[in-house]
Amino acid sequence: MMSLLLSSALLAVATHVVPVSPARQPIVTLDTTLAVPAATRISLDLKSGGSVKIVGGTDKVVRVRVTEDGRECNDCNVKLEQTSQGLQVRSDRPATGGSQLNFEIQVPIHFDVELTSAGGEVQIEGLDGAIKGQTQSGSLTLRRLSGEVDLTTMRGDVMLKESYVSGKVSSGSGKVVLEDVSGTVQGIAQGGKVIERRVTRG
Repeated sequence: MMSLLLSSALLAVATHVVPVSPARQPIVTLDTTLAVPAATRISLDLKSGGSVKIVGGTDKVVRVRVTEDGRECNDCNVKLEQTSQGLQVRSDRPATGGSQLNFEIQVPIHFDVELTSAGGEVQIEGLDGAIKGQTQSGSLTLRRLSGEVDLTTMRGDVMLKESYVSGKVSSGSGKVVLEDVSGTVQGIAQGGKVIERRVTRG
């Protein structure tokens, strides 16, 4: 009898299978690569906000890939234009509701960046140039930079690592961390504190 009850219990467990939903893939809004033998600058005007990751590469190309988390974005208006000043990425959707846009950008190592965003995490790595801009909210993570920086987040933390730069990085309400940094760069934290680890001035 015990064997029969055990077999029945095992059968019940084996037949109770919970369906697993497939992972939702990000929807690609824009994915393009441009040769830029002469351009030296990219500007981002992101009224939609969104996460931004910019990395330096060895090729003379700029690749811009924009994805949208979750659902199809019928009101996303992302444009990439070439101008006499370089390249410009614009997103015109108001940052109200909907899913977040993710901007992944690769540029040549020697390149200038100018960023204006309604909000979202920003990561910039491996560039030598003038890197300037502001995001209304979200953290700034900056690594392996050289040149000049002038970057601000109004609400979020700032991390600058492994860089030789001049200029300033600032936060309106978070902490600013400088780690393994050389140069004349200043950290400014209006509502938090500045933490310096292995910082060499000059």
